[in-house]
Amino acid sequence: MYILWEALRESISITLLVLVLMAVVESINISSSGRLFEKIHGKPVLEVAMACLLGAIPGCAGGFVVVSLFTHRLLSFGALIGGMVATFGDEALFLAAQSPKQALILTGILFVIGFVVGLLLLKVPEGKIITSDNHNFVLHEEEDHHEHGHEGTHSHSWHERVTHYLREHVWEHVIKQHALKLFLYAFGTLLVLGILNHFVDLQTLMENNAWTKWLLLLIAVGVGFLPVSGPHLIFVMLFLQGSVPFAVLLANSIAQNGHAGIPLIAQSKRNFLIMKGITMALGLLVGAGALLL
Repeated sequence: MYILWEALRESISITLLVLVLMAVVESINISSSGRLFEKIHGKPVLEVAMACLLGAIPGCAGGFVVVSLFTHRLLSFGALIGGMVATFGDEALFLAAQSPKQALILTGILFVIGFVVGLLLLKVPEGKIITSDNHNFVLHEEEDHHEHGHEGTHSHSWHERVTHYLREHVWEHVIKQHALKLFLYAFGTLLVLGILNHFVDLQTLMENNAWTKWLLLLIAVGVGFLPVSGPHLIFVMLFLQGSVPFAVLLANSIAQNGHAGIPLIAQSKRNFLIMKGITMALGLLVGAGALLL
């Protein structure tokens, strides 16, 4: 009963914190403009840097933008990989809610890895690896901030803008689309971990059996294939509890991309599998290296 109550209490607290963070991120994203990316198109280093910055935004929004720009041929394949490495979905929000310092450290490391790998992949001829089909897959349609004439962007009152933001973004997107899923993922994960910790001391098991951490590394990378947020949360929680090393969380974060991979599947299953193959191999390589340090 205690385990159930603790899981319920912590999941409510975490969900509320994450929803607040999502609302903040949402307010930043609604002011973004696609015209910025048209200016950097054709400048490979800037493309990779911008994609990594977008990927580093907590949640799924930045990753969605990276994939959308790639499918519209405004970002290179190297930039896509960089952005996918840098993003780790809604798990970034959970980690930020629980430990902002660790979230910043992990995000910084992912940004650097994504940027370096993205630059290296600029040398690879794209036509031989990826398909260039453009399905014009539209994601997260934002308001048109480029109204012309006398209407302008100041034609709406402050009250109308705030009301629109609260209704369309906070209520329709953050709360209606994410609140229940966030709570269920958090509650389910915490409940499973509570029961697991009651019967198994994972940290002691790893200390006494070296193979355990390597098995967890393989599992973390394997789970990273899933193009969703939620299942990866278990590695965030295990890390925060001190039950798994940072290397396992890092490997999973590199391999997974939250929901950002879903629109890439719609554009090209082949491109998705190539992207996943690269990020999973990279996650395994970096994770193994970190375990050996």
